[in-house]
Amino acid sequence: MNCEWVQQNITLYLYNELADDARHELEQHVARCQNCAAEVADQREFQVQMNALPVEEPSASFLAAARMRLQESLETAQPHRAWYHRLVFDPAAWLRQVRFSPALSSLLFLVGFAGGIGAMYSTMSKGQRPAVITGATPQEASIGGITSIEKEAGTDNVKVQYDKRLPESVQGSVSDPKVQDLLLYAAKSNENSGVRLNSVDALTSKADDPRVRETLTYALRYDSNPGVRLMALEGLGPYVKDDIRVRNAVLEALLNDSNPGVRSGALHALDPVRADSSVRMALQQLSKEDASPYIRSESTRMLASMPVID
Repeated sequence: MNCEWVQQNITLYLYNELADDARHELEQHVARCQNCAAEVADQREFQVQMNALPVEEPSASFLAAARMRLQESLETAQPHRAWYHRLVFDPAAWLRQVRFSPALSSLLFLVGFAGGIGAMYSTMSKGQRPAVITGATPQEASIGGITSIEKEAGTDNVKVQYDKRLPESVQGSVSDPKVQDLLLYAAKSNENSGVRLNSVDALTSKADDPRVRETLTYALRYDSNPGVRLMALEGLGPYVKDDIRVRNAVLEALLNDSNPGVRSGALHALDPVRADSSVRMALQQLSKEDASPYIRSESTRMLASMPVID
């Protein structure tokens, strides 16, 4: 047994998680090694200090949001590598390194600070919304801006007018790839809220397309205009039950949106999935604590009859 192994397992030792034989060997090593004995003493003192702190219960909304984020991350996670495996499954080792290594702590602080400055600069330089279109086609790169979108009443056709070197327009069904690309571009990138609203309105008829649904989800989460968010919510409503990302976005809107109309719409959209544990936790909190009497009463009503999801 060497010092490296001992220091990696001190936390398990202090919390009585080591097997008896490993615990005995660690104690024998510590009795002979002053450096490891000092490390054990430091970590035991840290453990005592942490145990003295009061334990705070997280709110229902925090637990619901955390569960949503975890569920999305698990669905989209790539196979981990060794360092990532260690970060996830051995957090104590990382915390120990930060706790007892000033150089590592300083490095992590500088990396985080630089990343924050870079993100802030990127966001400020590209507008209010926190994301931009990636992988833009040459056509998108040459667009100066989309100036108007008109939907023909009673049909599936839209007319998209946009600036290039000279103003151009294209007309056709929302299913047309060129038209759809322009609508997706406008929904995320145009500075004119009216254009974004018309674009989202046109896209709602094709919400069965994953790319369209992702754009509607983006609009619901990030668009600054409540009318655009409401229109996106209307298009996403039929997919709350079967698409976990849509459900999480709607639940976020219910918990965090600043507009009462968007929150009310999100509450009604979640009615078919009120038996979902994350939704139920949010409803329980809202029924007791929400500032809106309407949200409180509707949450109570939904909890009163709790169907099982098909």
